[in-house]
Amino acid sequence: MLLKMASWNSIFILVRIALGAVMSNLLARFVGDAGLGYLGNLRNFSQGLQSLSVLGLENGLTKNAAALKNEPKLLSKTFTTAWIATFIVSVLTAIGINFTASWLSLYLFDSDSYSFVLRIFGCSLPFYFVFVAVSSLLQGFEWFKTYVILNIIVALSVFALGAYLIVNENLYGALLSIAVTPYVQFILALLVYFFYLKGKKGVLTFSIEWSNEQALQLFKYSVMALVSAILIPLVNIEVRNEVIDQVSDHAAGWWESVQRISGYYMVFVTTLISLYVLPNLSKDSSFKQYRSTIWNFYKTILPVVVAGLISVYLCRDLILEYLFTTEFLPASSMFKWQLLGDFIKVITTVMAFRFIALNDLKRYLVAELISIFCFYLFTMVLLPYYGKNAVVMAYFLNYIFYFLILILLLRKELFGSLEQ
Repeated sequence: MLLKMASWNSIFILVRIALGAVMSNLLARFVGDAGLGYLGNLRNFSQGLQSLSVLGLENGLTKNAAALKNEPKLLSKTFTTAWIATFIVSVLTAIGINFTASWLSLYLFDSDSYSFVLRIFGCSLPFYFVFVAVSSLLQGFEWFKTYVILNIIVALSVFALGAYLIVNENLYGALLSIAVTPYVQFILALLVYFFYLKGKKGVLTFSIEWSNEQALQLFKYSVMALVSAILIPLVNIEVRNEVIDQVSDHAAGWWESVQRISGYYMVFVTTLISLYVLPNLSKDSSFKQYRSTIWNFYKTILPVVVAGLISVYLCRDLILEYLFTTEFLPASSMFKWQLLGDFIKVITTVMAFRFIALNDLKRYLVAELISIFCFYLFTMVLLPYYGKNAVVMAYFLNYIFYFLILILLLRKELFGSLEQ
């Protein structure tokens, strides 16, 4: 099953890398390295607000879809409860963004010229839940082929629209392309639901039905996800602004280019974790199942990850020149620390999904809050001494520390008796 998922997922990754290569080159030529830093601010901001608008329920809904696939009535009640709650929150968030758009534009881009972009993005939030709900169903029911196809179509559509806007409107168009992405996701997810999912055995139908019991169960997932979804983008924005102040806006753009490249290959792993690890851990919470699942993932996927990371490191200069332009070559020295951090991140992400599968709020928050704080602290300490490389060094050190925290928190699951 894991190998089948990996094969289908590889198709999506190849499409994403191909589109990302062309998009990165367009951004380098029409936006520049300084503009790429501001684009990173909006990317972080939009990720945080999108997670807030759906109350961070992506993993919680996937877990429920996997656990309740044979109980359609309870599954339907869970999803409709989530829909009602997220609709209220997303509408309030959209109103808040529209009222504060000018201030947010100054904070994110040092200019109030982009307030319209933020208003467009704000109005998209009430629609985003449909994409999250459909994606969660496909992952939880392990219909990975449809999940991959949906994401490929989304990627192609967003790319086509984004390329047109960037070529014609430069930085403004690049920012606008991020703002309108949720509308594209909503339309395509709606089509998949009505033409593929609706009517399938066990798949829910949406209605207005509130359940206090399901709301309480989903609340823990919200807290877990929102801590990460809000704090991580905020910390990244603060770190990026600090890099701009202490080093240069070009350095912020170089860091963003490295993060974009990292994102292209890391989505291969994160998608597999959502499709394979979370449903497996949701069905069976025993220590034996936990060890079996993560070990199977490691021995099957980690060799591929290592080979990929080594290839990226050896070809880093060519990648920078091909994906961006020669003005991004100073980012070459940042790859070593980024790739080492990504390797540890793969290992720790698989381990930490135990908390999500068990809805273990306490241990999740302890690990996540310490990790977020350490990344910011390491960056601030290293920045005056190591300049642009400080951020990626802090990224690597943080994941080493995070790994040690997980070993401590998961010591029973990893080393205890298999009878539990």
